[in-house]
Amino acid sequence: MPFEGLRLNLMAVIEKIESREILDSRGDPTLKTTVFLDDGSVGETCVPSGASVGTNEALELRDKDPQRYGGRGVLKAIENVQGPIQKALREVEITDQNKIDEIMRQLDGTENKRKLGANAILSVSLAVAVAAAVSQKTPLFKYLRGLFNLPAKSDFLMPLPMANLIEGGKHAKGGLDFQEFMVVPKDQASFAESFKKIKRVIEALKEVIRERGLEAPFGDEGGLALASSSNEEAIVILKEAVHKAGLEKDLVVGLDLAANTLCDGRVYSFSDIKGTLDSTAFINFLTNLCQKHNLFSLEDPFSEEDWSAWQQLMERLTPATLIIADDLTTTNTRRLCKAINQKVASGVIVKPNQVGTLTETIEFILKAKEAGLKVVVSHRSGETKDTFVSDLAVTAGADFVKIGSPIQEERLEKYKRLLAIEKELTNG
Repeated sequence: MPFEGLRLNLMAVIEKIESREILDSRGDPTLKTTVFLDDGSVGETCVPSGASVGTNEALELRDKDPQRYGGRGVLKAIENVQGPIQKALREVEITDQNKIDEIMRQLDGTENKRKLGANAILSVSLAVAVAAAVSQKTPLFKYLRGLFNLPAKSDFLMPLPMANLIEGGKHAKGGLDFQEFMVVPKDQASFAESFKKIKRVIEALKEVIRERGLEAPFGDEGGLALASSSNEEAIVILKEAVHKAGLEKDLVVGLDLAANTLCDGRVYSFSDIKGTLDSTAFINFLTNLCQKHNLFSLEDPFSEEDWSAWQQLMERLTPATLIIADDLTTTNTRRLCKAINQKVASGVIVKPNQVGTLTETIEFILKAKEAGLKVVVSHRSGETKDTFVSDLAVTAGADFVKIGSPIQEERLEKYKRLLAIEKELTNG
């Protein structure tokens, strides 16, 4: 009879993987995947989905059955998790994240993960990390340190929140063309204090909108979908709310233009102007807007292939205004290297589901930090209560974290996780 204690000094291995269809914050299907280990540990994650999607993102696998959720079901992705992926990963050591992710990439065999689906692959990749942390009896944000090859006892830094309080574009039906109007703390004594300030501005914003007699239902990310056709008016209203809350010295305003949605060829159109603007005229518009309103950041100010416009804006604006790439880089290291070489941005968005594995996400973050770029770990517009991105932001030492407005439950859970991490770090 084999000695039953033989495996005591070995790492746990994957025993079983299960996945099921759940609904995200928009009511669309997504995957909830659970990884079971032979030592009894269990890890599970839910994957998000984006509305404003760059063309270079890894591909979500959808069923395209018009009889189910308008074709957005994920039963095929679930079959891939419980079929070929599970078969390939059974008995693999749980802490070998690189090997696990590489097995899935090779099994898929495509650049954009269209065969198995980036949503299927990512759900397993993240659940593996969670299961490993449980097996090691270590908080996730501390366990991930080893995957980044960072010293376990090095200092953890809490990211500054970028809170999306007014929404437009594909996130809302309110007439605004720009996608996100955010408040950002200038500095952070603590994440808890920043959270309190964001809550104060939300209440003040509701009052300002009510006083102006405007309608503002909720957008996809819990922000207010302001019924206005003027993007500049939204900036003014948000600044007025910050003033009303008495926080002008503490908070600044940032924008996500999601300019892919404003661009037709090489011209841009939106409600603040008549006609269209070419890239040069749009650069002038944005430069004046930043100077007039002292904007802290511009995310995706141009379309994802308008590289020269990105370069010119970087030259025009002072370093005080961050130029942040999302659709331009899509958490893709190859795109990131081009962005670094052409000096088109001072910061990048990190969204694990844009690339499909945790390993590739980490590679992207390390490359961005090596180049001196600001790192912004971000949620998606279609979210769940999963809090993996909160732990990831702390582990990576991200400069900022984007998780929407705490008005919406799926976003609030991520704020709560960050507050819990900060409390754990404060208590030693």
